[in-house]
Amino acid sequence: MNRVVFFLFFIFSTLYGYDAPYRLDKFQDVLQKSKLQAPLSKYDARWGTKYGAFQYFTNRYFYLQDDTYMAFEVCGYKHRSELREKREWRVSTQEAKVLDAEVYLFPLNQEKELTFLQIHADPKFSEDNRSKINKPLLRVTWWNEHHNLRNHLWAVVRMSANPNEKRYVKIDLGKMKKDFVAIKIVVVSSHLKLFVDNILKVDMDVSYWEHTWNYFKAGVYLQGEGCSKVLFRKLEIQ
Repeated sequence: MNRVVFFLFFIFSTLYGYDAPYRLDKFQDVLQKSKLQAPLSKYDARWGTKYGAFQYFTNRYFYLQDDTYMAFEVCGYKHRSELREKREWRVSTQEAKVLDAEVYLFPLNQEKELTFLQIHADPKFSEDNRSKINKPLLRVTWWNEHHNLRNHLWAVVRMSANPNEKRYVKIDLGKMKKDFVAIKIVVVSSHLKLFVDNILKVDMDVSYWEHTWNYFKAGVYLQGEGCSKVLFRKLEIQ
């Protein structure tokens, strides 16, 4: 390690008590494939990273907790601390695209909703001269209260790739438990599957999303006032 870099990292970690998640082998692969967006989606060199630049990176939005967990923490409506996958793919892929996570949610004083996993479209790319869309195909989210259910996890799947057509199906994934939950998302051959603790919860044809290029996101993104925190014991993208 360069002596200057080591000294600056040591001082920062000492002052703020943070350590870099990249230090653990189990997170290095996903971090090499991602960048961090915090506290907004637009790149901010004070808080975000460029793709793969995580070796000594840590701050109040993103840090290693208890020498074991990759933590994301943020406050404020529409603020986020999220990894954004660099690779982009189509839902018609014949090679399965997989996000495999073990995650513990801390909604804290979040008033409404927090999203912690996504499949998102890249608005810079579309085909057949269709309208470009900057929306998620899938959000995995916690709602404080939704459809008369409190403290549940939900899968929110967009049912149209038309940016002017807001149609969604919302699938109850069950009450949030005070423990880690295993979530696996698989996309292959225009089919979306989502498993919660190895139980299949979502099984849908998403071929209508074919003309978009997509990527995975993971972390915390708030749809209400307040603060939230998410810990990952495992996070892999294949």
